[in-house]
Amino acid sequence: MNRFAVIGLILLPVFLTGCIESAYRVGAPVADRDHASTPPLPETRSAHSPKEQPRPSRTADNQEVQIAIYTPPPRFKAKPVTSAAVSNLVQRAADQKNSGDMTGAAATLERALRIEPRNAHLWNQLAQVRLAQRQYGQAEDLASKSNALAAADRDLRRDNWLLIAKARRSVGNRSGATLAQNQADRSR
Repeated sequence: MNRFAVIGLILLPVFLTGCIESAYRVGAPVADRDHASTPPLPETRSAHSPKEQPRPSRTADNQEVQIAIYTPPPRFKAKPVTSAAVSNLVQRAADQKNSGDMTGAAATLERALRIEPRNAHLWNQLAQVRLAQRQYGQAEDLASKSNALAAADRDLRRDNWLLIAKARRSVGNRSGATLAQNQADRSR
């Protein structure tokens, strides 16, 4: 075969695909589209009180659609400790903190963080120690790091925002403390 015949055989399917008509043409009016292929929406039943019943709404083609009321996702708790070594270090840090040895507690928690650097609870505990040491900027940074790792654990995120509010209030940043307190209130 010559070179032009090979190119023609390769390009033939490309040219033929433009001849096929799609049910969903770009720029076609919505009424022209084929709706038979889309299944109807299932009926939704809810256990809401009479005041909170979903309200029916109508679409452009006068079909009734149920609009459900938003319900927040369930609370999720991150696992605070995953390994035996970290568990022992956390217990030692708690003992050091209770005896007033904040420097030792911080060093022990930093050691635990070298083992599990993605444990949001460890970052929160270290932030609490730094707040007790009056290292407010570092406490705020550590609580922010804990928030970044906390994912959907709303209770831990709330605790972090409260800690940030305390740190900001301690350095005289009232507006920043108010913002952090508002974030904590939203995390309930």
